Amino acid sequence: MFHDHATPLVIAYLIALGGWLLANRVFPGIWQSKSDEVIAKPRVEFGYALLGVIGILVMGMLWTKGIRIPESGMFASISGALNQILIFMPIILVMVIRRQSWDTAWIPKDRIWIRILVGLILASLAVTTYSILRVGADSPWTIIVRIWRYEHLDKIVQVFLEDLTIAILFIRLAKIIGHAWATVVVACLFAAGHIPVMVSQGTTWLELYGLLRDAGLGVAVILILQKSRDFIWFWFIHFCMDMTQFNGISGVG
Repeated sequence: MFHDHATPLVIAYLIALGGWLLANRVFPGIWQSKSDEVIAKPRVEFGYALLGVIGILVMGMLWTKGIRIPESGMFASISGALNQILIFMPIILVMVIRRQSWDTAWIPKDRIWIRILVGLILASLAVTTYSILRVGADSPWTIIVRIWRYEHLDKIVQVFLEDLTIAILFIRLAKIIGHAWATVVVACLFAAGHIPVMVSQGTTWLELYGLLRDAGLGVAVILILQKSRDFIWFWFIHFCMDMTQFNGISGVG
């Protein structure tokens, strides 16, 4: 049992990733082995992807300045989800305008419902693991019910689009510098992305060392995603684990 949030979170992620490895071994037909994604000009496509990311940052800045669809009333979550789509629209447009296959964003079309089901089961397993290991956390079922609420639609969409963006960037970068280096780079960028928030909250330098743990987890996640060439199943795990940081969800506090 752990009093901190990070340790049970990491263990829950690892249990879920291990669950996918087991599912892939027991049901090998769900994620069929495929050759690497075909990208004719990876440097060019990576450049366009970076432009898409810059566009996301610009749209995000506009959102923070209040230039967005109003998020209030009974349709606040729907408006929030639409705002997230608008924020990430630049990277979506890159895929559409460049006529890139969605396989190059780790969204294979086959067996989609089975992959979603596996993702939901693994997400529930991760939440259960977190609930058991975190001191003061409510029961797994209680946490799951709190997570999957209409009010969190915008967060569900946001996590999906974050994973989509990472997949697009990683696949193109891997074609340029190789899968190993791309894995390390993307994992480190993922961890570094937490620094501004941590510093603004008065995080100590000792606590910043926890970013090494985050980078290590990022490496594990990306390695498994490379094997599956599909982020849909992981999306549900990512969303549920993100939600456990809120005391109103986990019941801690």
